Amino acid sequence: GACRSALVVSPLRVARMTWPNEIAKWDDFKWMKVEHLRKSPPSGTAQIYTINYERLDQLQDLEFCEVVIFDEITRAKNHKSKRIKAIKPLLQHHRRWGLTGTPRPNSMMELFGQVRLLDDGHRLSPSFTRFRDSYFYPTDYMRYNWVPQAGAEDRVYAKISDMTITLRSSDYLDIKDTIVEDIDVALPDSVKADYRELEKEFLISVPSGGEVVARNAAVLVGKLLQICGGTVYTDAGEVEELHDAKIEALRKLINKVGESVIVACQYIHERERICREIPDCVDASKFKGDIETEWNSGRIKTLVADPRSLGHGLNLQGGGRTIVWFSPTWSRELYDQFNARIIRKGQGLQPMIYRILCPSTIDDAVIESLREKGEGQQAMLRIMSNYKAIKL
Repeated sequence: GACRSALVVSPLRVARMTWPNEIAKWDDFKWMKVEHLRKSPPSGTAQIYTINYERLDQLQDLEFCEVVIFDEITRAKNHKSKRIKAIKPLLQHHRRWGLTGTPRPNSMMELFGQVRLLDDGHRLSPSFTRFRDSYFYPTDYMRYNWVPQAGAEDRVYAKISDMTITLRSSDYLDIKDTIVEDIDVALPDSVKADYRELEKEFLISVPSGGEVVARNAAVLVGKLLQICGGTVYTDAGEVEELHDAKIEALRKLINKVGESVIVACQYIHERERICREIPDCVDASKFKGDIETEWNSGRIKTLVADPRSLGHGLNLQGGGRTIVWFSPTWSRELYDQFNARIIRKGQGLQPMIYRILCPSTIDDAVIESLREKGEGQQAMLRIMSNYKAIKL
C-alpha cells in the first residue's frame, strides 16, 4: 500500500519480455498487472507499467504512478540526452530508483547523469561543468581529455554513499567463480601482411579487386577488428572474406564444449557468416518471439548476438553457462552486461567465458582497455561496499 503503481524504464527487450516474465514467475508478484506503454496511454489499472528509453519523450505526465525505476540506468549516463531531459520535468514527488550492474563502465564522469536523474543534482551538482571542474582536470590544452583529481573518487563516492546500495552476487548468491579463457588464433601470413599494410597505410587492395580504406583512426580500428574476425567491408560496402581462422576456432570450441553457447560479435557480416558456418545457429536479431524462453528451454543450441541488443536485462542462465567472444568490444559496460546474462542467480554450473583473439593485433589493445576500465569499475563497487559497512 506504499504506492499505487510504478513505471519501469528499461531497454526495449527488457521492458517487453524480462519484467513481465519475472513478475509472472514469482508467487509474491504474479498477481500484478503489467502494461507496456507503446502506442496507448496508461490505463490506470496496472501496478507495473513498462516503457523503453526511446519512448520517454512521448510521455505527457507521470500522474499514473508514484515510483519510477530506471532499469539499466547507465542508459541515462549522457547528461545531454533529449529523452532524459524530456522526463526530468515530469518527476515531481516520485520516488526514483536506478538499477545497474555497471554504474561507471568507462569513466567516473558517467556517474553524473545517472545521479542527477535520481537526486536533481543535490549531491554532485546540477551542472556538469561544475561537477567536472570539481573532480577532474584536463590533460591537454584544448581541454578535450580529463582525468580524476587526486582523491576525487573517494569524494564522489562519499557524496553518493547515502543513496547507494551495492549488492554483489558473490556476496549473496551461491554462484561459482567464472572462468575466463583466451584462445589465441594466428592470422594467416598473407592476411597478416594486409593487416600490417592497412595499419600503416590506411588502405589495402583485397582479392576481389576492391579496396579497404580507413579514412581516419576510428575507422581504421574498426577495419582492423574486422580483419581479425576474417571478414571486412570494402570501400564499396561489399563483404570480403579474408580467412576462416576464428571461424574454425569457434567450430572446434563448440564441439569441445558440447553444450549450448552464446556467441558475441560486433558486425552483421560476422553474425551472418557464423550462422552460415555453424549448424543450428540462431541469429538473435532475426529471431521472432520470446528468445529468453526458447533459450532457457534448451531449444537453441548456438545463439549469436550483438552485445548492444542482447547485453541488458535478459535472464539466460537456464539455457547454458558458456559465452564466446568472437570479436571483442571496447565497452566495459557491454562486456560485463553481456556476460551477466549467464552469470546470475539460478546458474547452477560454473560460468565459462571464452575470448577468441588474434595475438599482436588490435584484439590485444581491446582486451587491455577492458582490463583497465574493469579495475575502475571494481574499485567503485568495492569502495561503495566499504561505505555501506562503515554506516552500519
